[in-house]
Amino acid sequence: MAEIVFAVGSSHGPTIQSPAESWARLGDGDTRDPRFNYRELLATARPGLDQEITLDVQRKRHAAARAALAALTRRIAEAKPDVVVVVSNAHRIRRAEPHPVFGILRAGAFPVMQRAMETYDPDARFVGDGPVPTTTGDMPGHPALAGHLIDGLIEDGFDIACTDRLPDGAVIDDAYSFSYDWLFGGKPIPVVPLLLSRDLPNQATSRRCYDLGVALRRRLDDFPGDARVGLLASGGLSHQVIDEDLDRAVIAALVGGDVGVMRSLPRDRLNRAPGTPEILNWVTVAAAMSPIPMTLVDYLPCYRSLAGTGHGVTFGYWL
Repeated sequence: MAEIVFAVGSSHGPTIQSPAESWARLGDGDTRDPRFNYRELLATARPGLDQEITLDVQRKRHAAARAALAALTRRIAEAKPDVVVVVSNAHRIRRAEPHPVFGILRAGAFPVMQRAMETYDPDARFVGDGPVPTTTGDMPGHPALAGHLIDGLIEDGFDIACTDRLPDGAVIDDAYSFSYDWLFGGKPIPVVPLLLSRDLPNQATSRRCYDLGVALRRRLDDFPGDARVGLLASGGLSHQVIDEDLDRAVIAALVGGDVGVMRSLPRDRLNRAPGTPEILNWVTVAAAMSPIPMTLVDYLPCYRSLAGTGHGVTFGYWL
Protein backbone atom coordinates (compact mmCIF):
# COMPACT_ATOMS: atom_id res chain seq x y z
CA MET A 1 0.00 0.00 0.00
CA ALA A 2 1.31 3.45 -0.90
CA GLU A 3 1.78 6.10 1.77
CA ILE A 4 1.49 9.75 0.75
CA VAL A 5 4.35 11.49 2.52
CA PHE A 6 4.10 14.99 1.05
CA ALA A 7 2.10 17.12 -1.35
CA VAL A 8 3.28 20.49 -2.64
CA GLY A 9 2.33 23.04 -5.26
CA SER A 10 4.93 25.14 -7.02
CA SER A 11 4.99 27.59 -9.87
CA HIS A 12 7.57 26.90 -12.53
CA GLY A 13 8.92 28.75 -15.54
CA PRO A 14 11.25 31.54 -16.57
CA THR A 15 10.07 34.06 -13.96
CA ILE A 16 11.67 32.09 -11.15
CA GLN A 17 14.33 30.32 -13.18
CA SER A 18 15.70 33.57 -14.63
CA PRO A 19 17.35 36.41 -12.70
CA ALA A 20 15.20 39.46 -12.05
CA GLU A 21 17.43 41.47 -14.39
CA SER A 22 16.03 39.43 -17.31
CA TRP A 23 12.34 40.01 -16.54
CA ALA A 24 12.28 43.09 -18.77
CA ARG A 25 13.28 40.83 -21.65
CA LEU A 26 10.39 38.51 -20.81
CA GLY A 27 8.09 41.53 -20.80
CA ASP A 28 9.39 42.58 -24.19
CA GLY A 29 8.60 39.10 -25.48
CA ASP A 30 5.02 39.56 -24.25
CA THR A 31 4.54 42.38 -26.76
CA ARG A 32 4.90 39.77 -29.54
CA ASP A 33 2.98 36.92 -27.93
CA PRO A 34 0.32 35.86 -30.46
CA ARG A 35 -1.89 34.32 -27.79
CA PHE A 36 -3.19 37.64 -26.45
CA ASN A 37 -3.53 41.26 -27.53
CA TYR A 38 -0.81 43.23 -25.77
CA ARG A 39 -2.11 46.60 -26.97
CA GLU A 40 -5.55 45.93 -25.50
CA LEU A 41 -4.02 44.84 -22.21
CA LEU A 42 -1.91 47.98 -22.08
CA ALA A 43 -4.94 50.18 -22.74
CA THR A 44 -6.97 48.63 -19.91
CA ALA A 45 -4.20 47.97 -17.37
CA ARG A 46 -4.70 49.20 -13.85
CA PRO A 47 -2.72 52.25 -12.69
CA GLY A 48 0.36 51.81 -10.55
CA LEU A 49 2.03 49.02 -12.48
CA ASP A 50 5.05 51.23 -13.03
CA GLN A 51 5.81 50.70 -9.31
CA GLU A 52 5.44 46.93 -9.72
CA ILE A 53 8.09 46.59 -12.43
CA THR A 54 10.97 48.44 -10.80
CA LEU A 55 14.11 46.33 -10.62
CA ASP A 56 14.18 46.65 -6.82
CA VAL A 57 10.67 45.17 -6.48
CA GLN A 58 11.45 42.45 -8.99
CA ARG A 59 14.66 41.49 -7.20
CA LYS A 60 12.82 41.20 -3.87
CA ARG A 61 10.13 38.99 -5.39
CA HIS A 62 12.68 36.84 -7.18
CA ALA A 63 14.58 36.33 -3.90
CA ALA A 64 11.33 35.44 -2.12
CA ALA A 65 10.51 32.89 -4.83
CA ARG A 66 13.91 31.25 -4.48
CA ALA A 67 13.45 31.13 -0.69
CA ALA A 68 10.06 29.44 -1.11
CA LEU A 69 11.54 26.91 -3.52
CA ALA A 70 14.25 26.13 -0.98
CA ALA A 71 11.61 25.59 1.72
CA LEU A 72 9.72 23.12 -0.47
CA THR A 73 12.97 21.37 -1.42
CA ARG A 74 13.75 20.83 2.27
CA ARG A 75 10.25 19.49 2.89
CA ILE A 76 10.57 17.00 0.03
CA ALA A 77 14.03 15.87 1.15
CA GLU A 78 12.78 15.27 4.70
CA ALA A 79 9.87 13.17 3.37
CA LYS A 80 12.24 10.76 1.55
CA PRO A 81 9.80 9.80 -1.23
CA ASP A 82 10.26 6.70 -3.36
CA VAL A 83 8.23 8.21 -6.22
CA VAL A 84 6.48 11.48 -6.99
CA VAL A 85 3.31 11.88 -9.06
CA VAL A 86 3.77 15.18 -10.90
CA VAL A 87 0.50 16.74 -12.06
CA SER A 88 1.15 19.24 -14.83
CA ASN A 89 0.72 20.10 -18.51
CA ALA A 90 2.61 19.80 -21.76
CA HIS A 91 3.71 23.25 -22.93
CA ARG A 92 4.88 22.55 -26.46
CA ILE A 93 2.62 20.14 -28.33
CA ARG A 94 3.98 19.06 -31.69
CA ARG A 95 1.38 19.65 -34.34
CA ALA A 96 1.36 16.06 -35.57
CA GLU A 97 0.96 14.57 -32.07
CA PRO A 98 -2.30 13.73 -30.26
CA HIS A 99 -3.12 15.91 -27.29
CA PRO A 100 -5.28 14.01 -24.75
CA VAL A 101 -7.27 15.63 -21.96
CA PHE A 102 -5.67 13.27 -19.41
CA GLY A 103 -2.57 11.12 -19.81
CA ILE A 104 0.15 9.27 -17.92
CA LEU A 105 3.71 8.59 -19.07
CA ARG A 106 4.58 5.00 -18.13
CA ALA A 107 8.19 4.89 -19.28
CA GLY A 108 11.00 3.69 -17.06
CA ALA A 109 13.10 6.77 -17.88
CA PHE A 110 12.60 10.09 -19.66
CA PRO A 111 15.22 12.15 -21.51
CA VAL A 112 15.52 15.59 -19.93
CA MET A 113 17.10 18.94 -20.68
CA GLN A 114 18.18 20.87 -17.60
CA ARG A 115 16.49 24.18 -18.32
CA ALA A 116 18.17 25.71 -15.29
CA MET A 117 21.25 25.83 -17.52
CA GLU A 118 19.44 27.22 -20.58
CA THR A 119 19.13 30.87 -21.56
CA TYR A 120 15.39 31.35 -21.99
CA ASP A 121 14.26 32.77 -25.33
CA PRO A 122 10.74 34.23 -24.96
CA ASP A 123 10.15 34.02 -28.74
CA ALA A 124 11.31 30.43 -29.31
CA ARG A 125 7.98 28.78 -28.53
CA PHE A 126 6.23 30.66 -31.34
CA VAL A 127 8.50 29.43 -34.17
CA GLY A 128 7.18 26.22 -35.70
CA ASP A 129 7.56 23.28 -33.32
CA GLY A 130 10.32 25.05 -31.43
CA PRO A 131 14.06 24.37 -31.28
CA VAL A 132 15.46 20.84 -31.11
CA PRO A 133 16.42 20.27 -27.46
CA THR A 134 19.73 18.89 -26.28
CA THR A 135 19.41 15.86 -24.02
CA THR A 136 21.49 16.12 -20.87
CA GLY A 137 20.41 13.01 -18.98
CA ASP A 138 17.50 10.84 -17.91
CA MET A 139 14.84 11.23 -15.26
CA PRO A 140 13.67 7.89 -13.80
CA GLY A 141 10.05 6.82 -14.06
CA HIS A 142 7.98 4.30 -12.09
CA PRO A 143 6.17 2.02 -14.57
CA ALA A 144 4.52 -0.11 -11.87
CA LEU A 145 2.75 2.81 -10.20
CA ALA A 146 2.01 4.44 -13.56
CA GLY A 147 0.38 1.26 -14.87
CA HIS A 148 -1.63 0.85 -11.68
CA LEU A 149 -2.95 4.41 -11.92
CA ILE A 150 -3.84 4.04 -15.61
CA ASP A 151 -5.81 0.84 -14.97
CA GLY A 152 -7.51 2.17 -11.86
CA LEU A 153 -8.45 5.59 -13.20
CA ILE A 154 -9.90 4.05 -16.37
CA GLU A 155 -11.91 1.71 -14.14
CA ASP A 156 -13.14 4.83 -12.34
CA GLY A 157 -14.39 6.36 -15.58
CA PHE A 158 -11.46 8.57 -16.59
CA ASP A 159 -10.11 8.03 -20.08
CA ILE A 160 -6.34 8.10 -19.51
CA ALA A 161 -3.97 8.12 -22.46
CA CYS A 162 -0.91 5.92 -21.91
CA THR A 163 2.48 6.82 -23.37
CA ASP A 164 5.38 4.41 -23.01
CA ARG A 165 8.09 6.46 -24.71
CA LEU A 166 8.76 9.95 -25.97
CA PRO A 167 9.29 10.62 -29.70
CA ASP A 168 12.88 10.27 -30.90
CA GLY A 169 14.86 13.38 -30.05
CA ALA A 170 12.24 14.70 -27.62
CA VAL A 171 12.75 15.47 -23.94
CA ILE A 172 10.18 15.43 -21.19
CA ASP A 173 8.38 18.75 -20.90
CA ASP A 174 10.05 21.23 -18.55
CA ALA A 175 6.84 21.33 -16.50
CA TYR A 176 8.02 17.94 -15.22
CA SER A 177 11.81 18.24 -15.40
CA PHE A 178 11.47 21.47 -13.40
CA SER A 179 11.05 19.34 -10.27
CA TYR A 180 14.25 17.46 -11.03
CA ASP A 181 16.24 20.67 -11.32
CA TRP A 182 14.59 22.84 -8.66
CA LEU A 183 12.72 20.75 -6.07
CA PHE A 184 14.48 17.39 -5.79
CA GLY A 185 17.92 18.83 -5.11
CA GLY A 186 19.31 16.95 -8.10
CA LYS A 187 18.31 13.58 -6.61
CA PRO A 188 17.06 11.00 -9.16
CA ILE A 189 13.64 10.49 -7.57
CA PRO A 190 11.36 8.47 -9.89
CA VAL A 191 8.31 10.32 -11.15
CA VAL A 192 4.96 9.48 -12.68
CA PRO A 193 4.03 12.36 -15.01
CA LEU A 194 0.26 12.88 -14.97
CA LEU A 195 -0.79 15.20 -17.78
CA LEU A 196 -3.79 17.52 -17.74
CA SER A 197 -4.39 19.41 -20.97
CA ARG A 198 -4.38 23.15 -20.35
CA ASP A 199 -5.44 23.95 -23.91
CA LEU A 200 -8.87 24.56 -25.39
CA PRO A 201 -10.98 22.91 -26.61
CA ASN A 202 -9.72 19.71 -24.99
CA GLN A 203 -9.47 21.08 -21.46
CA ALA A 204 -11.29 19.49 -18.54
CA THR A 205 -13.45 21.56 -16.19
CA SER A 206 -12.33 22.25 -12.64
CA ARG A 207 -15.12 19.92 -11.50
CA ARG A 208 -13.70 17.08 -13.56
CA CYS A 209 -10.16 17.76 -12.33
CA TYR A 210 -11.33 17.76 -8.71
CA ASP A 211 -13.04 14.41 -9.26
CA LEU A 212 -9.84 13.10 -10.87
CA GLY A 213 -7.90 14.08 -7.74
CA VAL A 214 -10.34 12.15 -5.54
CA ALA A 215 -9.94 9.08 -7.74
CA LEU A 216 -6.16 9.52 -7.82
CA ARG A 217 -6.02 9.36 -4.03
CA ARG A 218 -8.18 6.24 -3.99
CA ARG A 219 -5.91 4.51 -6.49
CA LEU A 220 -2.76 5.52 -4.66
CA ASP A 221 -4.23 4.10 -1.47
CA ASP A 222 -4.86 0.70 -3.13
CA PHE A 223 -1.45 0.42 -4.84
CA PRO A 224 -0.26 -3.08 -3.85
CA GLY A 225 3.42 -2.18 -3.54
CA ASP A 226 5.06 -0.43 -0.60
CA ALA A 227 5.97 3.09 -1.67
CA ARG A 228 6.44 6.47 -0.10
CA VAL A 229 4.62 8.71 -2.58
CA GLY A 230 4.73 12.46 -3.06
CA LEU A 231 2.33 14.65 -5.03
CA LEU A 232 3.36 17.78 -6.90
CA ALA A 233 1.16 20.35 -8.64
CA SER A 234 3.63 21.94 -11.05
CA GLY A 235 2.67 25.28 -12.57
CA GLY A 236 0.25 28.16 -12.04
CA LEU A 237 -1.14 30.37 -10.90
CA SER A 238 -2.22 33.06 -13.39
CA HIS A 239 0.18 33.84 -16.26
CA GLN A 240 1.19 35.20 -18.81
CA VAL A 241 -1.31 37.87 -17.75
CA ILE A 242 -1.61 38.23 -13.98
CA ASP A 243 -5.11 37.99 -12.49
CA GLU A 244 -4.56 38.76 -8.81
CA ASP A 245 -8.25 38.53 -7.94
CA LEU A 246 -8.50 35.02 -9.39
CA ASP A 247 -5.22 33.95 -7.78
CA ARG A 248 -6.29 35.15 -4.34
CA ALA A 249 -9.70 33.50 -4.68
CA VAL A 250 -8.08 30.19 -5.63
CA ILE A 251 -5.56 30.43 -2.79
CA ALA A 252 -8.36 31.17 -0.30
CA ALA A 253 -10.21 28.06 -1.52
CA LEU A 254 -7.07 25.89 -1.27
CA VAL A 255 -6.25 27.16 2.23
CA GLY A 256 -9.87 27.01 3.39
CA GLY A 257 -10.65 23.66 1.76
CA ASP A 258 -13.56 25.22 -0.13
CA VAL A 259 -14.58 22.37 -2.42
CA GLY A 260 -17.43 24.37 -3.95
CA VAL A 261 -15.08 27.04 -5.27
CA MET A 262 -12.49 24.55 -6.50
CA ARG A 263 -15.12 22.59 -8.43
CA SER A 264 -16.71 25.63 -10.06
CA LEU A 265 -13.88 27.83 -11.37
CA PRO A 266 -15.22 29.65 -14.46
CA ARG A 267 -13.72 28.26 -17.64
CA ASP A 268 -13.66 31.66 -19.33
CA ARG A 269 -11.78 33.20 -16.38
CA LEU A 270 -9.23 30.37 -16.38
CA ASN A 271 -8.56 31.02 -20.05
CA ARG A 272 -7.98 34.77 -19.96
CA ALA A 273 -4.28 33.94 -20.30
CA PRO A 274 -2.67 30.84 -21.82
CA GLY A 275 -0.87 29.69 -18.67
CA THR A 276 -3.63 30.30 -16.12
CA PRO A 277 -5.36 26.91 -16.63
CA GLU A 278 -2.41 25.39 -14.74
CA ILE A 279 -4.52 26.24 -11.69
CA LEU A 280 -6.28 22.95 -12.50
CA ASN A 281 -3.12 21.09 -11.39
CA TRP A 282 -3.54 22.57 -7.90
CA VAL A 283 -7.24 21.67 -7.83
CA THR A 284 -6.37 18.04 -8.65
CA VAL A 285 -3.76 17.74 -5.90
CA ALA A 286 -5.98 19.56 -3.40
CA ALA A 287 -8.73 17.01 -4.07
CA ALA A 288 -6.30 14.14 -3.57
CA MET A 289 -5.31 15.60 -0.19
CA SER A 290 -8.81 16.52 1.03
CA PRO A 291 -9.78 17.21 3.79
CA ILE A 292 -6.25 18.46 4.57
CA PRO A 293 -6.07 22.16 3.61
CA MET A 294 -3.12 23.74 1.87
CA THR A 295 -0.63 25.85 3.79
CA LEU A 296 0.48 28.84 1.73
CA VAL A 297 4.23 29.44 1.65
CA ASP A 298 4.11 32.56 -0.55
CA TYR A 299 2.22 34.35 -3.28
CA LEU A 300 4.19 36.78 -5.44
CA PRO A 301 2.54 38.75 -8.26
CA CYS A 302 5.64 39.09 -10.43
CA TYR A 303 4.81 41.77 -12.99
CA ARG A 304 7.10 42.40 -15.94
CA SER A 305 5.30 45.02 -18.06
CA LEU A 306 2.97 48.01 -17.87
CA ALA A 307 0.29 45.83 -19.52
CA GLY A 308 0.08 43.62 -16.43
CA THR A 309 1.85 40.65 -17.97
CA GLY A 310 3.84 38.42 -15.68
CA HIS A 311 3.29 35.49 -13.36
CA GLY A 312 1.30 34.94 -10.17
CA VAL A 313 4.08 32.86 -8.60
CA THR A 314 2.77 30.63 -5.82
CA PHE A 315 4.09 27.97 -3.43
CA GLY A 316 2.21 25.80 -0.93
CA TYR A 317 2.05 22.40 0.74
CA TRP A 318 -0.49 20.00 2.24
CA LEU A 319 1.79 17.78 4.34
